[in-house]
Amino acid sequence: MSSIRKNFVYNILLSVTQVLFPLITFSYVARIIQPDGVGTVSFVESICRYAILIAALGIPIYGVREVAKCKEDKIKLNQLFNELVIIHLLTTIFTILVYILMVFNIDKFYQNISFYILGIAMILSNVFVIEWYFQGIGDFKFITIRTLVIRTITTISVFFLVKNSQDSIYFFLLAVLTNVLNGIINFWYAQKTIELNFNVELVRLKKHLIPLFYIFSTTLSISIYVLLDTIMLGFLSSENAVGFYSMALRISKIPMLFVGALGTVLIPQLAYSYGQNNLEEFKKLISKSVIFVISFSIPIIFLLLGVSKNLIVVFAGSEFAEATMTLQILSVVVLLIGMSNIFGLQILTPMGKDKYLTISVVMGTITSVVLNFFLIPLFQEVGAAISNIITECLVTAATFYFSSKFIKLNLDYIFILKTLVLCVPIYFLPKSLYYLTTDNLLILVGTVLVTAIYYLGLQLYVLKNEIIIELYSKLKLKLWPNTII
Repeated sequence: MSSIRKNFVYNILLSVTQVLFPLITFSYVARIIQPDGVGTVSFVESICRYAILIAALGIPIYGVREVAKCKEDKIKLNQLFNELVIIHLLTTIFTILVYILMVFNIDKFYQNISFYILGIAMILSNVFVIEWYFQGIGDFKFITIRTLVIRTITTISVFFLVKNSQDSIYFFLLAVLTNVLNGIINFWYAQKTIELNFNVELVRLKKHLIPLFYIFSTTLSISIYVLLDTIMLGFLSSENAVGFYSMALRISKIPMLFVGALGTVLIPQLAYSYGQNNLEEFKKLISKSVIFVISFSIPIIFLLLGVSKNLIVVFAGSEFAEATMTLQILSVVVLLIGMSNIFGLQILTPMGKDKYLTISVVMGTITSVVLNFFLIPLFQEVGAAISNIITECLVTAATFYFSSKFIKLNLDYIFILKTLVLCVPIYFLPKSLYYLTTDNLLILVGTVLVTAIYYLGLQLYVLKNEIIIELYSKLKLKLWPNTII
């Protein structure tokens, strides 16, 4: 368990960097390139992310699970690594060829051809990022240090390259370079523990195709309803609408980095525990994950509902104030995705029940496409947000239904209800502070600080949340080692 705690700390630090650096850069860039520029970059990046997901063929999830299973056997690990990299490289080459044909034959893409040409480097470099390998062996320390260094470099570069509204391509270029650097450094570092041998028989590749197909179907379906709303907005609405929606979506996903930090660390351990038929440990880890997600996501929802406008103005400027309602609608996504990740990625995937996750996500995909088609022309970015939330509700319900067939989930509904009721005052807090000051930054900071103190007190002394008590006790012990806890 000590390794889980250590990796959790590294993953929290990683999550902080993934929030802090984009917060700095995007806050600056949004004011320079305006909603139209943000919309252009977001649209192009969504297309590239689609290509990356298709080319990856489910390897990022499958690879974590399979590496975790054989990480103690160096021969099997070497063989698995080389086989998955070869599959990824072949599918990426094919995907890039299709991508190039689309760019040169679809007017919407050809208008920004320079962006899409840069995107080729992003797609190709993803083969060598091999994040799944480091997650599978539990080397979160390397991932964290590497990310910290690269993000520091790219963050500083933003202020030198993006100077006016025409520099949106430089912002996208930095995103491409981040992926390329990750690929180069990761592949170089992996060679210290892996022997590269690309002379692999075709029959050895085939054995991965069926499980990869199930996971690929799931990840592709997820990507459709995660990325398709942005792409459909680009085709059915305006670049401004894409900019508003992307801004709201980006802010709403920030808490997911923290809430999902524990889940990312637990997946290899869950796969290992299930592989060793240690079901008691498996259930214990799932129970902790559920309590963790509920404990942190519910107050975040009420916080986002209350400070949405203040947050957007501080984060991106008053030009993006129209995204307020969109952010309020999307605030629920932190809980929905957090829970669906537990039911799907932490239960169904480690158990090898990928087809049930696929069914859940396909249902969500169909729902997303239909809802976006009708709601975006009527309500633009707000319609995309409504579609997003309904889709996530459906996927969460479906994954819960299927996962409960294989493991008894003891959800503490009383704890959930108490948490909901006690978090209601958080929503009204910024409205109270408005009588003291109209400064958005002061209201935002004041709300976050008071909320943190209020909610910590509730968890420690009213709800007596074991996870919060454990985390608080360890922190207190480190800061004040001579204090009796």
